Amino acid sequence: MKKLSKILVILLTLSLILSACGGGSSSDSGEKVLKIAVGCSLTGTGAKAGTAFEEATKMAFEDIDYKIGDYAIELITVDLTDDPEKGALALEQAIVKDGAQVAMQGWFTTIAMSTMDVAAKYQIPYLFNYGAGQALDEKWETDPEKYSYYIGKMYPTTDFIAMEYRDLFDAAFASGQLTGEKTIAVYGEDTDWGHSLGDNLVRYFSEAGYEVVYNEYFAAGTTDMYAILAKIQSSGANIVAGTINTPASAAAFLKQAREVGLESQIVCHSLNENADWYELCGDAAEGVYDQLPGYIDERGAEFEDRWMERMGYAASVACESVAYDCALCTIQMLQDCYEMYGVLDSETIYKFGCEEVQTGNWIFDNSIMQAAYRWESGRLSPVVGEDAFYYPLGQVQNGEFVTVWPESRAVTNAIF
Repeated sequence: MKKLSKILVILLTLSLILSACGGGSSSDSGEKVLKIAVGCSLTGTGAKAGTAFEEATKMAFEDIDYKIGDYAIELITVDLTDDPEKGALALEQAIVKDGAQVAMQGWFTTIAMSTMDVAAKYQIPYLFNYGAGQALDEKWETDPEKYSYYIGKMYPTTDFIAMEYRDLFDAAFASGQLTGEKTIAVYGEDTDWGHSLGDNLVRYFSEAGYEVVYNEYFAAGTTDMYAILAKIQSSGANIVAGTINTPASAAAFLKQAREVGLESQIVCHSLNENADWYELCGDAAEGVYDQLPGYIDERGAEFEDRWMERMGYAASVACESVAYDCALCTIQMLQDCYEMYGVLDSETIYKFGCEEVQTGNWIFDNSIMQAAYRWESGRLSPVVGEDAFYYPLGQVQNGEFVTVWPESRAVTNAIF
């Protein structure tokens, strides 16, 4: 009898060990559960975007009743903050304490850099982060095998953005619409994202024969821009280009630029990520350029209506809609992974990510914003092109962003 009891204890212990070590999870009722950590910066400078990512993700999973195959989906909201160390600790807790088997979403490049190490440490696939800075791709390229748990970055590197702006102004100079010296002042927030775009603006405009007469960065959240603008104005730059993610900072930059009489062509990339950009900036935004995300069909308008009803404020096509698209992409991948393997856990999701997503075998073509998301071997960022990921450039005219570049998509001419 004692021998039988010992055997039962051993079997029970082994069962507990296997259930703890296995990729799968189950509820108290025995139902299969997939636990997904949703990275949202709910505190700090990205709090509004973080809320957008959390709610948009919930909306997408509500549409499938939190169910994929015979798995119930449990979302674990992770406040990644705007601090890389705190963000990494928050994700680690979601994995170790809450049992997250896979992670998704994210906004800041700096946070993505730190959570990339957490994903590698615990061998947890991290899907479709939106961190856009070049530094994220560069880190991934230092050890593609180690960082292979980071799968399918949703936003390309900033070189394509810089080249778009360069091409716009090159065409304006060539046609005589823009005259004077080919000079540019490059500014931005002192973040990985700010430097990523700034560095590429310097690179591609310099290669095209422009003189960079100013190139400085300021702390995120800065609202007193007068000293910065005085330097830019004294530089005599014909073009002023950079990015500001903090809405209050972007509004301060543009309003104070008008106050001091800056007459340069202004690129304020990321301005329209905040749906309230016009309420914040008013006429100070007139003539400003930014990339202009848009919808590919009527589902975009349907999403905006649902968002307004749910949240009580308008969705931004560059934030809330992007977050929803990321969630749709994640759901489609998980559904296809389940169809292929019949199992959803860290191991099968990682395998599908490496062998199907990152090789280009798998394409997400049900986006509300892009013709398709697809990736290719040796690159973390998605393929760019008018048949893949592509955003045209817009300019604020009469209080609204309108598409002005490239010519194939322009609805009106830019005003220089």
